[in-house]
Amino acid sequence: MSATNFDLFRQRLSLVSLASGSGGNASVVTRGDAALLIDCGISCKRVRQRMAQAGLSADSLKGILVTHEHSDHVAGVRVTAKRLGLPVYMARAAAEAHPFPPEVDVRLFEPGEVFSVAGFEVDPYCIPHDTVDPVGFVVSLGGQRVGICTDLGSVTRLVIDKLRQCSVVLMEFNHDVDLLLDGPYPWSLKQRVRSRHGHLSNEQAGALLAALGDGPLESVLLAHLSEKNNRPDLALAAARGALESAHKKPIRIEILAQDGPGPLVTVGGDFNSDTASC
Repeated sequence: MSATNFDLFRQRLSLVSLASGSGGNASVVTRGDAALLIDCGISCKRVRQRMAQAGLSADSLKGILVTHEHSDHVAGVRVTAKRLGLPVYMARAAAEAHPFPPEVDVRLFEPGEVFSVAGFEVDPYCIPHDTVDPVGFVVSLGGQRVGICTDLGSVTRLVIDKLRQCSVVLMEFNHDVDLLLDGPYPWSLKQRVRSRHGHLSNEQAGALLAALGDGPLESVLLAHLSEKNNRPDLALAAARGALESAHKKPIRIEILAQDGPGPLVTVGGDFNSDTASC
């Protein structure tokens, strides 16, 4: 093993959400000296500010990985990529559906084909959502793995297989079905959210957590909670119930917010959280 590979193996992989919700999504996978931005639905200014709040520097970013082309995931990509000099990695079909101007360095990938960025191994996998070729990501470093899985309307075997490998998972808990059906959305939008290509309910996300089994999972971050169709206590209860039934060891649970960064969660790290009693 080369000295460089040994150094990468010794580094700890961490994940932090900068923003999570319909108002804009962005998260960072970091090993300390280098980081990847996963989606950028917030401004470059907010990326810088929230990374600083999390104890990270935007100068450590080496690229932007895009899950899909909806505005709450890509609204800040063009400016952030340009100002920070970052390449943008998108699925070929998604990039064709949402082309960026020539000054953005877009690098194409095919879902299912693993690629490397700055020493990170990135595995983009297909998810069911109403966009062009949407993906989730598993990001690996020296055997450590974190998974990103938001904006999907149903759980597939592929999703389960990918997340089963991960120690830290950022997962969508979008809505409570009763709150959605009784809420203010027009019926057409309610149908879209509940469709197989919409968003996961608390019950669906809990079932996904239970399906991961008693593997390497250490921490789960509850993401993309709807402000109108969900409540943190309902999402937390669904996650706790699923984990208590399927996992023998304590699992850290964190609920992510729209208006600020979540905690920096490290693979193999200690935790002490009020929400981590599962």
